[in-house]
Amino acid sequence: MSFKQLLVFFFKDSKGKPKLSYLFSVMGLFFSTYSIFMIMSIMNGIESNFLKKIDAYHYKYYLNDNQFINQDNKISYNPGFEKNICIEKSNTFSKIIGFGNFDNYFKTKLSNYCDYKKSVELNSNHIILGSDIARKLNVNIGERVSLFYTSDINIASNYIEYKDFEVYGIFNIDFLDFNNNILTNLNNLEIDSDINLKYFFDDLNYNNSSNYFNNNIYSNLIIDGLNLEKKIYYFFAFFAILLSCFILFSIMTTLINQKVKQFFIINILGMTMNELNLKLFFLNYMLSSFMVLISLTFVNLSLYLFNHYNFFNLIYGALPFSPNFIKFFDLETISLFFIITVIISLFSTLPMYYLNKKDKYVRF
Repeated sequence: MSFKQLLVFFFKDSKGKPKLSYLFSVMGLFFSTYSIFMIMSIMNGIESNFLKKIDAYHYKYYLNDNQFINQDNKISYNPGFEKNICIEKSNTFSKIIGFGNFDNYFKTKLSNYCDYKKSVELNSNHIILGSDIARKLNVNIGERVSLFYTSDINIASNYIEYKDFEVYGIFNIDFLDFNNNILTNLNNLEIDSDINLKYFFDDLNYNNSSNYFNNNIYSNLIIDGLNLEKKIYYFFAFFAILLSCFILFSIMTTLINQKVKQFFIINILGMTMNELNLKLFFLNYMLSSFMVLISLTFVNLSLYLFNHYNFFNLIYGALPFSPNFIKFFDLETISLFFIITVIISLFSTLPMYYLNKKDKYVRF
């Protein structure tokens, strides 16, 4: 029996008309699958947006000391430290972060989110303000600000030493409390000992570098939280798929009971039940794969129509971040594709394994 004959056998009745009983389960499977890929698209869009802002503001990882640092690759690290500061003639407290290679940090990260004068060269006496704190102080680029470190206050004499800095730029990264912070060169923080420094980095070229990635910057933990949230959404979407699969299972059970005699005739003509089960499984796998591809394509098509023609604005326009297009050859997409298609194929083929030759009906 060919796959075409098997397809006609299962999906058409004795009069050659399509069996409409499959319609509701197929629709349920389609919308459940669409929901899974839509969740992926939205959550990946949020994650992508967050990652851009986090990577523009800070590094991904850090080391507490430099004992593991290979001197030949020390350029991969950027030593840094942070202090609490107060602005003169205001009640504004903030956090100031200093980087050893401040110029490289600015060029590779913050510059895309910062307003500054390109004609002015960044130097060690410059600071860069977050937009929120700049608005509180009513300070513009090029103006000077006096700061003092709360840890440097002389308790005995109550003497406060102010330090003047020129505002080189104002950055705007509307994520967490980034816009309330100040960034500058590490030398301006007057660190007494290198033992307090952290060595920040994004990537390393070492072969055995797993130990270097144990310390996440706190903001990157939010990405881990988003991934966990996405998995929870996946769980509920898969629950809808399983519900539709049970409906499909019930339909297949009824159909097999109706055509049980034909199955045994096929068996007598030379095709074993195992061969029939295997062919049915591959047929269901091809059909489920086609359905999953259609739902995945529909997600990308709807995003394309929204981005270029403003269709589906009621749905996508309400989202705070633009969803990402789904990549067909992404590991996560391939994994979901495989799991969904296998689940559907197993449920739709399972009744055949319960076919009882003696009683000639599906028995559990």
